[in-house]
Amino acid sequence: MAPITTPAVLLRSHEYGDSSRILRFYTRAHGLVSVVARGVRGKSGKGAATLATFASGDLMFYMKKNRELHNMKEFVCSRMRSELASKMLVFSAASAAAELVLSHAEADAQPRVFDTLEAGLDALCDTESPSLLPGTALSVLWTITHSFGFAPQLDSCVRCGESVLEDELGRFDFEAGGMRCMQCSEDSAGPRVGPIARSQLEDMISGQVPVGLSHTRRHLGLVSDFIAYHVLNKPLKSLRFLGSALPPDDEVGPEVG
Repeated sequence: MAPITTPAVLLRSHEYGDSSRILRFYTRAHGLVSVVARGVRGKSGKGAATLATFASGDLMFYMKKNRELHNMKEFVCSRMRSELASKMLVFSAASAAAELVLSHAEADAQPRVFDTLEAGLDALCDTESPSLLPGTALSVLWTITHSFGFAPQLDSCVRCGESVLEDELGRFDFEAGGMRCMQCSEDSAGPRVGPIARSQLEDMISGQVPVGLSHTRRHLGLVSDFIAYHVLNKPLKSLRFLGSALPPDDEVGPEVG
């Protein structure tokens, strides 16, 4: 049997037996793949060290039909992303991204999801400005959610269908998946979202990081509740950790909540 080779990101690992590990990769060609890496816990050197969470590279494994666990031959690492361990905020954001993919993805190829995940992890590694890290973390979550095919409706009211005006203060309807205009917001209990916050949401969904983002915990609440309503049907546990890592919301900014 010839091994399969595919680009992959290591998202989770745990011990198996006395010397092996079970590794869960998200791959570009086969979606979620679980492999057993035999004997790696007894090894030292570069090969063992590169089997670190969030590392990217080429995974070679023997696929067994109708089986959930396959045998790994080799993992050739191209980027370790050790920078993610240096700051709690970026590590918690990467952990939330990994949990989102592990909870929703399947064993089917979704190249867009794979590319978005890699780009998001790279952005968390490469963002040097502390002021941009919260927006980067939130953008990673929104872009992965969008790559799965889920995005909030922001330009038109989810109730009446009329355009939401550029300067309009409306409310977010989580069940309907988007904005209500000012008139339709009168009987809604959803969080208020003003024009600046709506523009910032649009930026983050498209992969841009808003400059001067404020009320980051309220923005986190938006993406958290949206994921719970429309992607997983349950809360993403890692987001509590991410919330504790966000800086205080001291600035005066757009209304979200």
